[in-house]
Amino acid sequence: MNRREFISGGLVAGGAAAIRGVKAAEPALPPIKANGKVPYRIFWTWDHSTNWSLNVPGEQNCGVANEYTKKPGMFELDYKRAVDWCAAHKMNGIGIVGMLRDRHGGVDSARRLCAYAREKGVRIYLIAGLFAYGGIYYEGNSPWSLNELFKAHPDWIGKRKDGSPLLVQYRAAGGSKCDPQGCPSNPELRKYVLDSLDWLFKTIPELGGIQMEAGDNGVCQCEKCRERRGLNAVLEDMSVEDMALIYPDAGEVIRSRSKDAWVICETYHHFLDESCQRTFRKDNPDPNVQKLLAMPGATIWQWKCDRRLRGVNGQHWDENDRMITDMRKFHHIMRSHTGTQWWDGRGTFGVDLIRRQCRLSCTAGIDYVSMFGENSPFYANSEFNYLALTYFAEQPFALLDHFVRDEMSPRLGGWECAQKWLEFCNLHLDPKKVPAAVDEIAKIITGISDYKVRRRWFQLADWLNSYNSEAEFWPDDKGHNYYGRSFGVGI
Repeated sequence: MNRREFISGGLVAGGAAAIRGVKAAEPALPPIKANGKVPYRIFWTWDHSTNWSLNVPGEQNCGVANEYTKKPGMFELDYKRAVDWCAAHKMNGIGIVGMLRDRHGGVDSARRLCAYAREKGVRIYLIAGLFAYGGIYYEGNSPWSLNELFKAHPDWIGKRKDGSPLLVQYRAAGGSKCDPQGCPSNPELRKYVLDSLDWLFKTIPELGGIQMEAGDNGVCQCEKCRERRGLNAVLEDMSVEDMALIYPDAGEVIRSRSKDAWVICETYHHFLDESCQRTFRKDNPDPNVQKLLAMPGATIWQWKCDRRLRGVNGQHWDENDRMITDMRKFHHIMRSHTGTQWWDGRGTFGVDLIRRQCRLSCTAGIDYVSMFGENSPFYANSEFNYLALTYFAEQPFALLDHFVRDEMSPRLGGWECAQKWLEFCNLHLDPKKVPAAVDEIAKIITGISDYKVRRRWFQLADWLNSYNSEAEFWPDDKGHNYYGRSFGVGI
């Protein structure tokens, strides 16, 4: 019997076996190859949409420029729960956008959280734009808030091609703020950025590091910036040349204050992208690039893989692909948006994509993997996604069935129940199949005595039912799809 026959036919009997409390035999699986691992795994988060505490007023589930709408103390409570999970599951760090915000305690709450995480063996690091996204102090009455600075110095804001200010207006689910982006060629702004980093690591010595970004919502097109970039035409909403201009000096400032800080340089690219292959080379005559390549080997470069994991527009990534030769002396993070509002949908089961992310990262020479960690693991698809990041980072050559056997089966009532989960877990994408699936879930639940196991099945059924109910109001047979229709997908 092949896998498809087993899932579609044999599991009807398997469901009955689960009801009777009889465990079906697990298939014999090959040994897992012991051939390296990805030693570091981390969560990427926004403060406003990180919900590790349930049923809290002010919860949000998406956005990039949102207000923080929970009570102030919830910031620390949410993140302490995430820290506890990381400490218990071999996760190494949590990055936070919006960590410094007046509404949830500013510097004081950040220091308490970072200290708590340090005690647990987990790093909290700031995610911040240098020329964009509000700067080091994301929101509030601080001299280190970039948006406040631009109110006093509007001439420091970058320019579009037509000479108008480089402003980004977020709308709908993306938030409501209007964020200015600075001109990287402005020497006064550059000094301000470096001074803000010095202040950050002096003021919060417990901080584990920073993921710094140059901005990906457009690039300054003033005369100085165009002249500086030379023949490197801007084909995207970001500039690798702008990154090369600021990252080396920023790294020096950070390390002068904190010797062990993670200095993470965001690229917004996969290392196979043509712009990176062209730029990160020793034979590149740009002196800024040479300065970048001369950064300390402890520097961490961050890449993203969502499109290449899914083969979007013919993009690929396979086990023969290696890190750019002249970047191999550094450390590297591969991040993804699997199981989030940015791609498949928040709470979607994405274990096999995570498996591939870890395996390909290992073969490419990447030593960190990252995913969004905003959802509480109460939601079992998110729980399995989180478990998968550690499992496949530790064992990059394990198969999906190894994970099902080792992590899912004990949490779902056995092997056949776990196979049923694989069949049902993403039916929110095809809601017309939900009623029959929920009927089968009800039968499975009656044969399970462990409360925590039953709870996962109840939660899946409730989640699927919500999509089926909503689908009645939409004209197509796939039901609604907020992520594709209303918010945009595929960053």
